[in-house]
Amino acid sequence: MKKLLFVICVSLISVAGLCQTCEQREAKLLEAMGSFSAGLLYNTYGTIGSIVDGFAHDAYKEETVNNLLDAQKKLTDNLVKVFEDLENGGYLKAKDDIDYANTAISILKGLKMQAQFMLNYVNNKSQQNQDAYDAQRNKNWKQISKLMGLEG
Repeated sequence: MKKLLFVICVSLISVAGLCQTCEQREAKLLEAMGSFSAGLLYNTYGTIGSIVDGFAHDAYKEETVNNLLDAQKKLTDNLVKVFEDLENGGYLKAKDDIDYANTAISILKGLKMQAQFMLNYVNNKSQQNQDAYDAQRNKNWKQISKLMGLEG
């Protein structure tokens, strides 16, 4: 009898886990996507900064910097497309989700500009190119830190 009761309890618990609604699963998946994408935005910002530091300290040659930053630009283009497809396909219903996607798109485009401004500087080490890079870097950090709740 105890074994039967145990089997029934285990069965009920496992079935209860399967009773999530589509909305509950969708919300959890969107939450996970938001967390992963926020981390990716942060890491992309850090990666671009690391490439710049490597160039500034002569660890990377111009060709390497060009290749690495071009790869970051392609990554941001791909991620912008993912967010735009989510939004345009009607997959995002809640205003908060749509706002998050728009903010992520804005940050990704800013990161692409940051990479491009550094490429401009690598090819022409003018003060204007350095200033453009620094301004975009600061703008990107403000947006990322706000999105992630790091501003303080």
